Amino acid sequence: MVSVPHDEHSGCFHLVTAKHVAVSLQKGEASIAFNGKDGLPLWMNNGDRVPWFFHPDETVDVAILPMASIRLREYDYQDIAIDLFLTSARSEEYEIGCGDDVFTIGLFAPFAGTVRFTPIVRTGVIAMMPDGRIHHPKFGSMEAYLTESRSLGGLSGSPVFVRDTVSVQGVNKEGKPRPFSAPAGFHLLGLLSGHWDVRAAEMGGSLNMGISLVVPATKILEALFAPELTALREEAFERGIIPEASNVDQSAP
Repeated sequence: MVSVPHDEHSGCFHLVTAKHVAVSLQKGEASIAFNGKDGLPLWMNNGDRVPWFFHPDETVDVAILPMASIRLREYDYQDIAIDLFLTSARSEEYEIGCGDDVFTIGLFAPFAGTVRFTPIVRTGVIAMMPDGRIHHPKFGSMEAYLTESRSLGGLSGSPVFVRDTVSVQGVNKEGKPRPFSAPAGFHLLGLLSGHWDVRAAEMGGSLNMGISLVVPATKILEALFAPELTALREEAFERGIIPEASNVDQSAP
């Protein structure tokens, strides 16, 4: 769930996932599951009135669904503010790069909890941040980051966060000054698109190489601020259909 602010008191919410997930659904079939604040699960049905919005570049694996619900206050959720998105400027400022820790939060399909939906957290590191497009056997030519983390069914469209590293001045065991590296704040690296397979003929199938494809957060921003979706938000603001303010601080970590 991503929040796009209108002002300091209000904003619009959007559900973001992978495009290949959205297009696999028949029209009107999308049902989104939430935990309720009362401890019981809640379901929000898309119906057939609100369409999915996609990035103008067909190769970008991003789908966005504008969200509005009269039961919003009953959902137990935490949205992601666009100020947390990793842009090129933010990446340079915080020196994000290969080896930085990543965290994917998604659904473990074989077991997602009993009473409440419980997410799974997969960890890894950034393996590569290519300057140009890469060619994937399944998804074709695309802009993506590669992470050293194993993807699995149910994680497509999940948010992937990266944590920057800071240098902290300390002392070694002899008491002499020595800098140490320490984990710092989180940034939205992007969303999980899939993984890379290598054929394993002797196994009669494919083998997950442990390399995941992450659609950059900047591509989500481009889709969020495409003319059609921007116009829809402006219409909602003019008509007074504006949800309550995001429950996440819009400031940088």
